[in-house]
Amino acid sequence: MYKILVIVLITLFLQFKIACAGELYSLPDDPSKGQELFVKKGCVQCHSIRGEGGNIGPDLGRKVFNLSLIQIAGEIWNHCSIMSQKMEELKMPWPTFSGNEMAELIAFLYYLNYFDEPGDASTGKNLFSDKGCIKCHSIGEEGGKVGPPLDQMSQYASPVFIVQSMWNHCKDMVSKMKELGIEVPAFRNHEVVDLFAYIRTAGKSGRRESVYSSPGNPKMGEKLFVSKNCIKCHSVDGKGANIGPNLAKVEFQYSLTQIAGIMWNHLSKMWKKMEDMGISPPTFSGDEMADVIAYIYSIHYSGEPGDPIRGKGIFSSKGCIRCHAVHGEGGKVGPDLGISEWVKSPVTTVQVMWNHAPIMAGRMKENNLPWPRFEGNEMADLFEYLMVESTKPPVSD
Repeated sequence: MYKILVIVLITLFLQFKIACAGELYSLPDDPSKGQELFVKKGCVQCHSIRGEGGNIGPDLGRKVFNLSLIQIAGEIWNHCSIMSQKMEELKMPWPTFSGNEMAELIAFLYYLNYFDEPGDASTGKNLFSDKGCIKCHSIGEEGGKVGPPLDQMSQYASPVFIVQSMWNHCKDMVSKMKELGIEVPAFRNHEVVDLFAYIRTAGKSGRRESVYSSPGNPKMGEKLFVSKNCIKCHSVDGKGANIGPNLAKVEFQYSLTQIAGIMWNHLSKMWKKMEDMGISPPTFSGDEMADVIAYIYSIHYSGEPGDPIRGKGIFSSKGCIRCHAVHGEGGKVGPDLGISEWVKSPVTTVQVMWNHAPIMAGRMKENNLPWPRFEGNEMADLFEYLMVESTKPPVSD
């Protein structure tokens, strides 16, 4: 399973830079290197990805990183002191990263939750019956004849094919269900993952080779979001209409299949609204649905902008000011962050903080200072404050 995940991640990452607010938060051209770095830098010796790897630290494949780039960076920082101590006990060298390497590692962590753990086909079989799918569709000659048999769906390795087909035929499906007095099913939590697992394993397609789909290209998905008229109902950070929810305000750090389930739950309402507005409901082909879902998933990568005023308070309250100065005001243990080049981007800031974490932990222990932790958007606030200060001219003596 881990090997399959890695292959898909590499395919995904080679295709794009995530569309986000400005170059500060852009992914590198080849973020697949994040997986390579996870192994090369020794992270895999302590952490596993869905059971593959060490068990000293938590399994990162089962941790939900529903966080922005800078928030993930904050999580990494929060555990630096503990990791440094543990690695010292185990006589493991502290790995260092360049700016690009840190960006690639964070990108890898960000996209781990995009792919589902395997669904439970036996649970999916029950859902196929309980949700009423079996009244219209058959699998393996068991089920209704109103809709087409779903055996051919077993050849598709990606659930996106199923989602795309459901979307394209939504109007006819909903109309027929209403005619037959069948309630339109809704899916919660992991249900759609289990259902798709059943469809893919129980079908008798007669085809030996699986058909694979692109994991999705967010850059292309952003263009489709406009050309398919999604933007006429939904906005993303103020761009678009406000008939439907602002997708930047909705948490979409679910897996690909779970996002698909959420879309299905709202399909009939969306199609009805589009008809009322005189908008032709879009259809999707090829990898288009995968691209749109990948774009929706990527929306939160840049995160909410930090507040420099709050950041100034955090710089003081977290104790940074005891060791670092900003334009001469503060401690002299570390460099003056008001004139430091490494606060020009959030990734560089985190990279330097990581590389010097063991030294910083030692100094803080010597001076009986607590290790600062960052919650919520505090790391973004701190970075924004330092970036603003770094653009000011030096204070003359």
